[in-house]
Amino acid sequence: MNPGQKHYIKLFNMRLLKIKAITANSFDVYLFFIPLLSIRTSGRKTNINFLFIQKMYESIKKHYSKIFNAKKNRKSKQEILQRFRNGEKVKICLMVQRPGTWCFDYLYKLLEQDSRFEPIVFILPDPAYGVEAQLEYIDLVYKELEPKGYNIIKGRDTTTKKFVGIRKDINPDIFYYTDFGKWHYHKENYITYFLDKISFLTDYGFSVMDDQFTCIFELNNLVNLYLRPTIFHKTMAERLMKNKGSNVVVTGSPKLDTLFDKSFKPTDIWKPQEKPKKRIIWSPHHSASEKNPDQWMMDSFYKLYDFMLEIAEKYKDEVQFVFRPHPILKSYLEKKWGSYITKQYYDKWAKGTNTQYYTGNINDLFATSDAMIMDCLSFMAEYTAFNKPLFHTATDTCRIKLNEFGEILYKNFYTPTNNLEENIENFIQDVVINGNDYKKEQRTQFVQQYFGKINGKTASENIYDEIIKFLEKGEV
Repeated sequence: MNPGQKHYIKLFNMRLLKIKAITANSFDVYLFFIPLLSIRTSGRKTNINFLFIQKMYESIKKHYSKIFNAKKNRKSKQEILQRFRNGEKVKICLMVQRPGTWCFDYLYKLLEQDSRFEPIVFILPDPAYGVEAQLEYIDLVYKELEPKGYNIIKGRDTTTKKFVGIRKDINPDIFYYTDFGKWHYHKENYITYFLDKISFLTDYGFSVMDDQFTCIFELNNLVNLYLRPTIFHKTMAERLMKNKGSNVVVTGSPKLDTLFDKSFKPTDIWKPQEKPKKRIIWSPHHSASEKNPDQWMMDSFYKLYDFMLEIAEKYKDEVQFVFRPHPILKSYLEKKWGSYITKQYYDKWAKGTNTQYYTGNINDLFATSDAMIMDCLSFMAEYTAFNKPLFHTATDTCRIKLNEFGEILYKNFYTPTNNLEENIENFIQDVVINGNDYKKEQRTQFVQQYFGKINGKTASENIYDEIIKFLEKGEV
């Protein structure tokens, strides 16, 4: 019998015994549905045990092993806290996977100025993508952060492709995550591999989507502190999370700290033009085939990819465009279109006189733009915070699952009313070129109400304070 196969012994056409193959030489025997015998053969030796007792033993062993490991992990965490309280330096690892997910510029500086911390940036390889895409994203993130003088370690060597293990090669005391999805972590980088360490989480995006898709994950519940942007997000966490949001603290979003930095001077990343032109970002998502009706789907790219190039050409004397798609879109298109056609499409954006493809710093991009056309959820709040008009390209087949905050936010967007392409062009002509931004007043009020400082401090200052508070007085 092959592993997994089942054989039945019948009495009067009734299944009396079920024999299940575990390996080629190992079997479990059930009397009806009752565990009966465990038969294990190795060489000439065969061991027969009562299966019920064996399963009971394994269950008890697993239970006590879990308790033992929990005590051991708790002791290790307490030792880290004690070292910090004794004034010893601790390593804190700020984790980032992809372009656009870094949000710790100001926090890194605060940690660097505190002699008790040794901050490290660790660029994770993301297994949600192939190795080549992982290397590309690692390189892009490195090129963005390296000029800032950070202590950076690549999670996969971009020359040798060798995997770098965090525990073996760095062994930090504190892990700071920005992504909750287990599918974005190799098992040696995921939180369950570091339950003996202190851990924090800040979502890389300002959460606007239904929180049952964003805050209920295992990582969110396991971290010592989950730092969220608004009281809306704390309330949702208390209602939806397994731990009832007991680890959640409201700090604001560190991605928006640039707005409070008077010394911030954005780099002009736009192509030089012969005369000043309006600047529009097009940021499409990648999803188009989500079969789960409860899952969100933003599919406008597949209906607009030719039109947006045509509209860029039509308004080349008045407008320039940046193509800033979701990072995953390219790999989706390569599967759908093939690498050659996908490259041709991206090259059209990169090489146009008034168009470009950009994957760099969003603060520079947002601050120097005039408007955005998009359906990427993670930019909804961040771009609105810059108080500029946004057109959301909702199609008749898209599914937008917003949380309470997202529902309020969405009222500040320009949205399709009949024909999507006509509405986009009207937005470009009327709102952007002619300056008839009739939602500006209500948007300004929203920005002032929801994107201001909390406790009179920036998000990074609040996060830093919460980290210190936890390390000095917190319990694990």
